[in-house]
Amino acid sequence: MHAAAPTPTHPPVTPPGTHDRRRDRTLRSQFLLLGPLLFVWFATASLLWTFAVQDEVPTDRLFLDPATLSGQPWYTGLLHEIGILAWAGAAVAAAGGAWVSAQTHRRGPAKLLASGAALTLVLLTDEITGFHADLGPRIGLPKLVVVGAIAVAAAVWFVVNWREIRRTRWLILVSSLAALAASIALDYERRSVDLHVFFEDAPKLLGIVGWATYFAITTIDITRSAVMFRPPGPANPGPVEPV
Repeated sequence: MHAAAPTPTHPPVTPPGTHDRRRDRTLRSQFLLLGPLLFVWFATASLLWTFAVQDEVPTDRLFLDPATLSGQPWYTGLLHEIGILAWAGAAVAAAGGAWVSAQTHRRGPAKLLASGAALTLVLLTDEITGFHADLGPRIGLPKLVVVGAIAVAAAVWFVVNWREIRRTRWLILVSSLAALAASIALDYERRSVDLHVFFEDAPKLLGIVGWATYFAITTIDITRSAVMFRPPGPANPGPVEPV
C-alpha cells in the first residue's frame, strides 16, 4: 500500500474589505490625538463663558429642563423632544453618509446627503428655537413667510437631487414629506386647543421620524454599496458596482 499523499494546505484567504488596518495606540499617541476633543471643548467653553458673563438671562434657564423650571411633570414636552432627537439623528446620518460617499468618490450621493444634512440642520434649528412661530414674528417675519421659505427650500432640494433620490427608497421620503405637509395644512385649521395640537403635531412627528428613517436607511444602503462594490485594483479585485 502506498501512503496517502498529504493534503496541501493554503493560508486562509481574507475577503476583500475585511482587513482592519487599525492598531492599538499607546498612551503617548492618545495624547497627541486629542485635537478634536480640544476643539469641541474650546468651542463649548467659549459658549459657556459667553452665557456666564451676561446678566440678562438667568443661568438656570439655560441649563435646566423647561419642565423643571415651570414645575410641570417630567413628561412635559416629551414628544417635542423626541422630534428634536429625530431631527438630530437625521442630520448625523446624512452627514455620515455624505462622508462615506465622498470617500468612495460617489459625487451624486455625497451631494444628496450633504445638502440633506444642511437642510435638516435648518429644520432642527427651527424646531429648537421655534423660529417660525415665535422668533420670526418678533423680528417682523410672519409665520407663513418663514414656513413658506422652509417649504420652498425643501422642494428645491428635492427637485435638484431627484436623480439621486430615485435611486434610493424614495417612497419613505415622499411619505415623510406628505406627513409634514399635512401638519402645515392642519396648522391653519381652527379647532379646540387640544384637537389643534394633536392634529398638527401628530403628523409632524410622523414626518420627522420618517425623515430620519429615510436618511438612516439611505446611509446604510450607500455604505453597504461602498463596502461590497469597490472599484477593482491590486489590493481589491472585487466587483464593480452596477450603475
